Amino acid sequence: MFKALSYLIRGAAAEAEEVVFEANAIRILEQQLRDAATALEHSRRELACAMAHRASEGRAVEALDQRIAELEKSAVAAMNANRNDLAEEAATVIAAAEDERSDRRAAAIRFDLDITRLRQLADDGRRRLGDLRRGLEMARAQEALRRAGANGRRALATGAGALREAEATLARIRESQGKAEDVAAAAEELEADASGSGLDQRLRDAGFGPGLKTRPADVLARLRQHPTTGVSTPSAGSTKSEAP
Repeated sequence: MFKALSYLIRGAAAEAEEVVFEANAIRILEQQLRDAATALEHSRRELACAMAHRASEGRAVEALDQRIAELEKSAVAAMNANRNDLAEEAATVIAAAEDERSDRRAAAIRFDLDITRLRQLADDGRRRLGDLRRGLEMARAQEALRRAGANGRRALATGAGALREAEATLARIRESQGKAEDVAAAAEELEADASGSGLDQRLRDAGFGPGLKTRPADVLARLRQHPTTGVSTPSAGSTKSEAP
């Protein structure tokens, strides 16, 4: 039982860690790059210190070379002057200087190795840091595109739903307007039937009722019969008189 609970707790912790990482991956990478840049800056300072120590050892070796050469020259001169005591004392100092020179040369060699190693590490670190920074910029761009795509898809889905609702509303409006027009037409037809105007119209259409509109031929006939015109309507079968 306790073992199963332990698995569940560790599984839940792993899932929570994964969720946190997914939500903050870019921020985590940015902080890691800042830490890496700080470490590289520290290694650069260490490299500068190692190079300074190497230069100092080099100058010390050169100074010892010069000191030994001067003491050897003086010791030879003392021996030629039968001052073996001075020559022996000079030899003691020369021996100590040569030992110190050997130690400093060995230290210079170690500094050279450390400088070479640190320089290689620094160059490799700068290259990798540059690659990671470019990768970070690409990751930022991809994240922006992903968010924009997600927002766009949500907007399109919302817009598509709104369009469907608007289309349905328009269809209902058209259906309602069509029903209203049908009702109005039916009401007009019922009104005409109730007043008898519908029958009158059908009789007129069939040519059995008086027309409601004045015909131009009727107006012309009335004008010919007016007393002031002096024009009478010719009877049927009359011939047109010839002008003198």
